[in-house]
Amino acid sequence: MDIDALREIVKNKLPEKRYIHTLGVEKVCVELAKKYGCDVEKARIAALLHDYLKKDKVDYLKEICKDMPEVKGYDDLPEILHGLAGAVIIKKEFNIDDEDILNSIKYHTIGRKNMSLLEKIVYIGDAIEEGRDYPKVDKIREKTFENIDEGIIFEIERKLEYLKEKGGVIHKNTMETLEDLLSKRKERE
Repeated sequence: MDIDALREIVKNKLPEKRYIHTLGVEKVCVELAKKYGCDVEKARIAALLHDYLKKDKVDYLKEICKDMPEVKGYDDLPEILHGLAGAVIIKKEFNIDDEDILNSIKYHTIGRKNMSLLEKIVYIGDAIEEGRDYPKVDKIREKTFENIDEGIIFEIERKLEYLKEKGGVIHKNTMETLEDLLSKRKERE
């Protein structure tokens, strides 16, 4: 795939601020792919397309996602729809059949149990790209480059803390991701 052409398509689709974020995600995902031995081109493609539908209308996204089990019971979380719908639309628009790339886009906001390395890279890359500035992000970046699973665990724990304070909802997939990674940590010890 022509990466420069893909960047141009994404640039024309997204507002400037979102495009700058996307380039930041691409940069960190490439770094993580190189560090952890993941396919760099796949990381680049997934990163560039992860927010492709971010600015589309919620009703349009809901229509695409209406039969997906991941949205059942989470009507108050419209921010998860762009990834779920994105995988469907990107498959059609870009003729991408690589399930790993599509799943990396689909689950980049909520995670899931048994994520592939590419899925982990895009999930955490979205959270730690250089433009992100929130409490503990530097620590999450540090942990991620030491051990990607530990970085994700720390990021989810921070997210849980934040959502608890705000009275927000956490998706069941995110909890399953955390439990899965904690279980695998225990197996390694």
